[in-house]
Formats: sequence, C-alpha cells, structure tokens
Amino acid sequence: MHDEELHARARDGLLQGRGMVEQVVRQAITDGHIGPDRDPVLETNLLLALTGFTTLLELDAVTPSAALEAVESYLDRLFEAAGA
Repeated sequence: MHDEELHARARDGLLQGRGMVEQVVRQAITDGHIGPDRDPVLETNLLLALTGFTTLLELDAVTPSAALEAVESYLDRLFEAAGA
C-alpha cells in the first residue's frame, strides 16, 4: 500500500463497497426490517468491522466459528430491533 496509485484505487473500491452496504442498511430501515431509531452510518460501520475478520482468522486469533457467531449475533440484534 506504499504505491499511491494502488492505494487510491483500493480506497475508492472500498468506499464504493461501503456505500453499497450503507444503501442496503438504509433500505432495510425504510422497509421496516431494521428499527427506525438505528443510525445507518453506525450500523454500516459496525457490520463492516465485524466482517473484517480476515487477519484475525489468518493468524488463528479468532476461530471461524467464533467469527460467524459474532456476525450472526450482531445481525440478530440489528433485525430484532424492528420486531422482524
């Protein structure tokens, strides 16, 4: 990531992907699947943070089952807030 052009392209791709996830979260709020009191920016950031387990998994700091449990638990709490 020391190459500025490569860094910029990677950043642009990640920002585009993040924007798409935020759109999905916003639509889920609009559709009533996620509670209206939820902040779509914060929920997007939390979801992306939870799905960023790659390094932890690669270095055996977190087991695949523990990572899956964390993501499932978060999604269950996110969607139960709307009574879905």
